[in-house]
Amino acid sequence: MTFLKTVSAATIVLVSTASAQASSITVSIFDAASYNAGFGLAPNVGEDFEQLGSTLGEGEVANGFGTAVGTFSTLGGTGGGGTVTGLPGNTGKTLALRDSNVFGRENTVPTGGSWFLDSNDTWGMSWDVSIGSRFDAISFILNDASDVGAFLRISAGGMVEELRTGSKLPDGNAKLVVIDFGQQMSSANIVLGNFSSLGGNQYSLNDGFSVDGIQVSAVPLPASVLMLGAAIGGLGFAGRRKARKGAAAA
Repeated sequence: MTFLKTVSAATIVLVSTASAQASSITVSIFDAASYNAGFGLAPNVGEDFEQLGSTLGEGEVANGFGTAVGTFSTLGGTGGGGTVTGLPGNTGKTLALRDSNVFGRENTVPTGGSWFLDSNDTWGMSWDVSIGSRFDAISFILNDASDVGAFLRISAGGMVEELRTGSKLPDGNAKLVVIDFGQQMSSANIVLGNFSSLGGNQYSLNDGFSVDGIQVSAVPLPASVLMLGAAIGGLGFAGRRKARKGAAAA
């Protein structure tokens, strides 16, 4: 193996092993003051739906709805509750951008904002996370979930967390969800699904919830990797220069 290939291989190993810890999903009570104070600070990538909401307006969004933190789609089912919004003939079939208070669901980030992404009483959401760089953790606010009768289940990277295991949660409850993958990721899929029973596999409709204040923890390249990259670049330049000199001498 040449020296350049050895250095390149070492670079890949350093990137892939820069983070090694146990993965986890934690759910806690949302503290608006502390969370908003640190929201969106670099190098993290945030999505609060404010710009998207003001641009697109209130209503259903297409499956594969693109945001700064990836794309969102419904898990299926047609919502028929009193909070459903949408176009005639398509009402309750996809997720929706909403503003103001919708039966306990409301903006949580930023303070004084208006917009959030709503399940629109469907079975739930599938979120394909992508920010154009590597990340190792995600946080977001889950609002008004599991207050009508459904059991909301969070699934990500082989991990599963049930939002409730006992009685229904209070109307308008706000939870901070933190997903730590324990390693650097270039993409991930997160599913927020409503089920009719704890640990069951039957989806449930008309227990709407919303997400807001999403923050993906981007991982900058370690200094050691940057130094190796600079070394590789320098070796490449030196090689090209030597080749040019050899050609001129010939």
